[in-house]
Amino acid sequence: MVVAAGILLFTVRHLAREIGMVEKLTYIESGDTSPYYNLALEKYLLLHCREGECILYLWQNQSTVVVGRNQNVRKECRVEVLEKEGVCLARRMSGGGAVYQDLGNLNFTFLMKREDYDVERQTQIVLNASERIGVHVLQSVRNDLLADGKKFSGHAYYACGDSCYHHGTLMVCVDLDRMSRYLTVSEEKLRLKGIDSVRARVMNLTEQVPELTVGILKEKMLESCEEMYGLRAVRMETWKFDQEAIEEEQKRLASPDWIFGKKYTERQINLPLSIT
Repeated sequence: MVVAAGILLFTVRHLAREIGMVEKLTYIESGDTSPYYNLALEKYLLLHCREGECILYLWQNQSTVVVGRNQNVRKECRVEVLEKEGVCLARRMSGGGAVYQDLGNLNFTFLMKREDYDVERQTQIVLNASERIGVHVLQSVRNDLLADGKKFSGHAYYACGDSCYHHGTLMVCVDLDRMSRYLTVSEEKLRLKGIDSVRARVMNLTEQVPELTVGILKEKMLESCEEMYGLRAVRMETWKFDQEAIEEEQKRLASPDWIFGKKYTERQINLPLSIT
């Protein structure tokens, strides 16, 4: 009987892996606000997530403009203004548009193997977390999340081999004046959306929930993730990871070659690319 039960348990687990089932939930929170460190840690986690594991990674960047992998930096933001005001400029591995982030924004990343990767399910976790704080949310055709018709959360995706991630922003109390000053959007794009400025199409969650903080939203994201997978998350501290490997990737992501592309590196651009 014991042997039979053992065989049955092995069979169930093996079948679960065949169809894809998250068996372990890992929670990681970065205490660093350098965009280069946080993006480097994200890459490290992508390369080291295990079969059957979902990692929920929450992180915040200091005042930063982050552009998509294939974007032309100079068409997406006012580089000289960023330089003058000490704002970081970074490029992520995923596609999509340029975003402004500061400590009023919460970034989230779901990382897992391809067989467990489900954009609809992962998006639902963010929707549920938003509902938990009292915000009624609609999802756009581009997977942006809207409240009162305005965007507060944008999502992007990336895969490397059999590992994938789904990450995005959650605007709690972002400085919208700075966002408008740094990002550039073509008049044609604004016209098609029927608005007259970048600021007109986005909102902070505190507009609907004034008492909301980033800390509260972190709690709701974790609760929602645990509920979705029916698992208790195991918290992992970042100091346990290979700091040398993360630092090497951090340097690459902070390099002008990566941020601007090699054809721009001959120009003398003095941006705050400190990786400390």
